[in-house]
Amino acid sequence: MQIRYRSFIHSPFGVLLILGVCAPAFGADLAEGGVSIANLDPQTGQRLGQPPAVIHPAPKPVEKMTAAERIVYEAEKRFQSGKFFLQEGKPSEARREFDEAIDILLAAPDDLDGRELVERKFEELARQIHRYDLEALGAGLPQDSPVFVQSPLPEILEMTFPVDPRLKDKALAAVEAGTSQLPLTVNDAVASYINYFTSERGRRTLLAGLRRSGRYLPMITRVLAEEGVPQELIHLAQAESGFMPRAVSHKAAVGMWQFIRATGSQYGLMANTIFDDRLDPEKATRAAARHLRDLYQQTGDWYLAMAAYNCGQACVERAVQRTGYADFWELHRRNALPRETRNYVPAILAMAIVSKNLQAYGIPPVQYEQPVEYDDVELTAPANLGLIADAADVPVADIRELNPHLLRNVAPAGTIVRVPKNTGPL
Repeated sequence: MQIRYRSFIHSPFGVLLILGVCAPAFGADLAEGGVSIANLDPQTGQRLGQPPAVIHPAPKPVEKMTAAERIVYEAEKRFQSGKFFLQEGKPSEARREFDEAIDILLAAPDDLDGRELVERKFEELARQIHRYDLEALGAGLPQDSPVFVQSPLPEILEMTFPVDPRLKDKALAAVEAGTSQLPLTVNDAVASYINYFTSERGRRTLLAGLRRSGRYLPMITRVLAEEGVPQELIHLAQAESGFMPRAVSHKAAVGMWQFIRATGSQYGLMANTIFDDRLDPEKATRAAARHLRDLYQQTGDWYLAMAAYNCGQACVERAVQRTGYADFWELHRRNALPRETRNYVPAILAMAIVSKNLQAYGIPPVQYEQPVEYDDVELTAPANLGLIADAADVPVADIRELNPHLLRNVAPAGTIVRVPKNTGPL
């Protein structure tokens, strides 16, 4: 999943909305109620409806803070102001303050002393604002709407398995005898994950993703080929989401390819309270392929590109600058990258190696789900998804499944809605 800081911000707009599943989820679905700002609080003398003068006490006098501490302090003030507005029933003002808090952190220079403090604060605020977004989303969606599911990646990357020499030798022989667009390395880090994915627990995770991949395999292979990206990187989506379009992580990344809002917007993935392109399998696949290709062009190495996809380009660049090595395995050996990233690349390589020859590892053939086929229909007027389903003579659940990016039951005029093949135009 992409996360991290300045590497994905290249425009003066900053981040309009980095976080959340459909932020600004606070907006249309929450009441704009609250107290009148014309009245004064008899105890504080401040106008009601305004944030208190001191949102968050400074740990030390501002003039004695380091530059990094001052940035963190200002961001925290904005965040606390956003919380106040949210409690007052003013979601638009809350969103403005939350965005400003994130923008303050993202504006920090890459070479700032104490940069790690700023990055930790970013992670902290990302999680908290993401939680508010999810709560708002849950309150706004109909009860029978599709649910969001947790990304399987954190669990995968927490796994530690010993190296099985027999499996390692088998993998080495298979890689040497086979062909691959992506260089496939077999070392102890990769062999450990091969052991995991051939264990009972790991096998279930692997097979569930492979079965589900059948829905999108033709589309993904086509897009990766068109964008000049190795086909084996399809397993990045398997690790990130298990090919579930509505996967969501605690780091505010969503969709099959786990984009945060900022990175997604750089590649044309738009989002509002009506739709979120990050949840659109084909649009997100196109964006992910282009992002990976850009990272490869910037790093000169597919493994470093994969690492940057996980922890951010700036994270990888700092590791290279500190060590002097532009080599993933050397950075891995020196613990120069976050633990999650050190496990991320080996896990994806292990998935690719095992998936190329399942039977060699005692795994039965995969019963792939049928590819998704659909017609595109452009709405000339607002339409309820239930009415669209009736017109196509299919359950409304089928329409929602084909359109995971649609977040509401009503799609506005001009929306492209997908309906089962040969049931459109309506």
